[in-house]
This record gives sequence, C-alpha cells and structure tokens, in this order.
Amino acid sequence: MHEEWRGIIQKKKDGAEIVNYNDESFPVYLYQGWLLPDVTWSRVAHWHDELEIVTVTCGEIGYNVNGDNIRLHEGDTLIVNSRQLHFSIPVNEYKDKYNLCIIDPILLCGCFSIADRYVRPIVDNKSLPYILIDADSDEGKAMYRESYAMMGCMNDNFAINAQFFNMWKIVIEYCKKEHALDEKNEADPALLSIRKMLNYSRANFDKAITLDDISRAGGVSRTYCNQLFHKYTSRSPMDNLMRYRAERAAEYLEHSTFSMAEIARKTGFTGASYMSEIFKRYYNVSPREYRKNASSPEKANADLYS
Repeated sequence: MHEEWRGIIQKKKDGAEIVNYNDESFPVYLYQGWLLPDVTWSRVAHWHDELEIVTVTCGEIGYNVNGDNIRLHEGDTLIVNSRQLHFSIPVNEYKDKYNLCIIDPILLCGCFSIADRYVRPIVDNKSLPYILIDADSDEGKAMYRESYAMMGCMNDNFAINAQFFNMWKIVIEYCKKEHALDEKNEADPALLSIRKMLNYSRANFDKAITLDDISRAGGVSRTYCNQLFHKYTSRSPMDNLMRYRAERAAEYLEHSTFSMAEIARKTGFTGASYMSEIFKRYYNVSPREYRKNASSPEKANADLYS
C-alpha cells in the first residue's frame, strides 16, 4: 500500500478511482472493519474498474448503487459490478462491521475460455450494476463463510486468488438461479451523462464552476442535470461539488501542513472562513478541530474506499 496515498483518493483521467491495493503489485484491497457514524460521513459517489464485495458481519449498512438505495443487513453480501457509481452510508449509532474486498476480475481470467464463459457475462453486463445476495439464502450463507476465509488470506496473494475463485463460483450459481443474466445488456445513457458531469466537477473542483458548466459537460439541461444528480448521488450538483471540496480539504488537513488559506485556495473555496462554514456542515467540526483529531485511533482505522 502506498502510505503517502492513505486517505487520498487518486483518480484516472476518466474519473475512475485508483484503488490503493494492500500490495501494490497485486490488484486486491482487503479490509475488515466498520463504518463509524461519528468519524465517517457519507462518501461522495465514485466508481472504479474493480469489483467491490462487501459482507455485513454486524449491524446494517446503507449503499447506493447507480441511484438504487440498498439496505444491507447482517449476513447480506453485495457485489458492486465494475465501473458502477456507488457510495456507502453509516446506518446505526453503533459500529456496523463488514468485510470488504475490492478486487480486479482479471485475477479470474487465466485463459480466454474462462473469461468469456464465466467472467465477462457478469462483469461486462451493463444491465447488472450489482448483485445482492440475501443472508438467508444458501449462497448468502456460503458467501458469509467465504468472506471470512478471504480475510484470513490477507498476506497470501496465492490464497487470495484461489479464494476469489471460490466466491465467484457462488456468484455464478446465484446469478443462474435468479436469472440475473437474462436482462438486455444495454448501457444506460443517463449513467454515461452523470459520470461525465461528476468527472468534470472533480477535475475542476478547484475552479469557480457553475451549474451551467456541469450540465454542459453532460450534454443535458440544468433541470435534467439536477434530476440525474439527485437520482444517482442523492444530492444536488452543487451540494455534490461542495462535499467533494470538503473531502479534498480533509485530505490536505490530514496529510499536509498547508495553512487554512492555502487549503481553501487549493480546494476551490473563496476563503478560509467560507471553507470552515462548508466543512463544518459536512464534518460537524471545524477544519482546525478536524486536523487536531485526524490522528486519533478511530480515524486511522476508518475505511478508505467505501
């Protein structure tokens, strides 16, 4: 893991997140932990090339995938497909624990026949943004066991790869049983537009951009722009932008010694006082308090990617 990246979201040119793997030479990020309501706020919507597999081990967790709000209960497993817009939300006032695996499906593609028959029909299916496996189903119980087995492979890349095949076999069986692959494999034009607008907002967050600029990036009207943002991110375009600026400000507060005025300038705020006002709206503490508390044990253990 790149320690200098800890807590910092790196992006590709198309806006996709670059996942900070546990071992930079092996495309997997494993995490066993919790969402803490007092230190973790609703993440801005993001996407990445890897699959995201989350199994709830205690409590409940909220997820939003491509505008669908999903409530995960203890024992449920959610597989977020490659390049799908998503974010997680703490639900309860106590610690909601989960096992998280962000993994590149290329690990399953040892030869073309396996990739074409068992991997691409799911990963490349544009009508299958996620798979929710209920805790009470046979597959749900199996995924629960396998998720713990995966966490036990933390420092053994060969074992992780083998375990991924075990989990994927369960996913395939569940998709067949639920006829999940029967839907038409068609891209959603609205999803393409929202990705373009999110990418534009995040590439230009440090500039004075407007709603007109954002809607123009997606080739849609201001009204439809607002509708898409509310559907896919549960927030307005400008609220989404402000939250992203606040998140980037938090990264600077944790990982730099820049002054408040410098951080405000680097994150698109008109001044330190305005940054403080917006930052407190989302984090419930001032930037100075956040910087002071950033090295607490709870903060250090908070998940980076959900």
